[in-house]
Amino acid sequence: MMFRSVAFRKGLILLLEPRKNAPQEPTARSQPVPDTAAYTVPDLAGWGLDLSRYSVFVPSDPFEDRVGPFFFHIGADARAADAVHCVLPTHAAHANYAGGVHGGALLTFADYALCLIAGRAADGGTNSSFALTVSIACEFVDAAKIGPPLEARGEPLQVTGRLAFARGRITQEGRTVALWSGVCRHVARAKAMARKDENAPRHIEAKSVEQVVPAGFELFDKASAYSRGIGPVYVRQEADDVSLVQPTGLHMCNSGGALHGGYMMSFADTAITRAASLVTGMAPSTVSFAAEFLSAGDPTVPITTRVEIPRRGKSIAFLRGLLEQNGRALLSYSATMLLRPRG
Repeated sequence: MMFRSVAFRKGLILLLEPRKNAPQEPTARSQPVPDTAAYTVPDLAGWGLDLSRYSVFVPSDPFEDRVGPFFFHIGADARAADAVHCVLPTHAAHANYAGGVHGGALLTFADYALCLIAGRAADGGTNSSFALTVSIACEFVDAAKIGPPLEARGEPLQVTGRLAFARGRITQEGRTVALWSGVCRHVARAKAMARKDENAPRHIEAKSVEQVVPAGFELFDKASAYSRGIGPVYVRQEADDVSLVQPTGLHMCNSGGALHGGYMMSFADTAITRAASLVTGMAPSTVSFAAEFLSAGDPTVPITTRVEIPRRGKSIAFLRGLLEQNGRALLSYSATMLLRPRG
C-alpha cells in the first residue's frame, strides 16, 4: 500500500509532507493531548474507496483522532437506509494480541456509525444535532484483519423528539465482521459545544495534576498495541473478580469535552479480556458486548471497573461490570466471551 500524510480542516483533506521529529508517546500515568494536525492514512483505491469524497467531523473528536481517522460520506437522503457510509483504515495500532483488530476499535467504530446514522436521521443531514449514545449492542461475527479498511453502513429505525434508533453492520472486504444496534439521544450541537466551553478551564487546569492510581494495582505492561496506544491500565486480581483502573486525559474525549463512548467501551473490552484471561487461564475473545451509558465521564480523574464472571463453562464465559468515576456510575456493560486453550 502507498501511504501519504494528510491533515483535516473543515472537512477537507489536505496533503502535507511527513512530519519530522514527531513527539514520542509518553509513559507517565497522565498523558497530554496528542498533536493530531497530521495523520498517515493509506490510499484505499485498491479497495475501491476514494477518500477525497469523504469527510471527517468538525470539530473533531480527540479520541477519534487518536484511534482513527474515521471518514464518512452521506448520500442525498440522510434518512435512507445505507445513506451513510463510514470508513476506518486499519493499521498496526489497532491490533489485539492475536494481530487482528481489537474489539475496542470495532466498538468505537460501531459507536461512530451509530451516532452518525442516528444523528443525521434526526437532523436530516444538517449536522445540527449532537448524538449521545444511550445504549449499544454489538455481536462479533468474524475476526477483522489489520490492513484492509473497515466499512460501516446501517439504517435509522425511528426518530422521536429526543431519541433516535438505528442498526447496522461492519464489513471488511465484503465480509461481515460485526452487527450492531443502538439508541442515541440527540441534542442541539450548539448546546453541547457551549457545555464544552464551560468545562474547558477546569479540564485545562486538571492536565497538570497527576492522577493517582490506588494502592494494590499493578501496571498491565503486556497490553495489546491498541490498549497501549490509549494509555496505561492498572490491574488488581481478587478472589473471583478482577478490577482495573485507568487515568484519563483530554485525548479520551468526544468533541463535547466528555469521555468518548468508544473510549469507555474500549476500556471495558480490555477489562473483560484481562479478567477472563486471569480467572480462566484461557485465551478469550469477545463474542457479544452490550453497554448502557449512565452518565458523562470527566477527563480529570481515573475511571475504575470491577469485572464479575457470574458463569463460565469450558468454552464460554459471561461477564459484567460497571465503569465508575469517583463512585459515580458511567457505563454498565455485559459480554459473552469465547474461551480457547492458550498457544
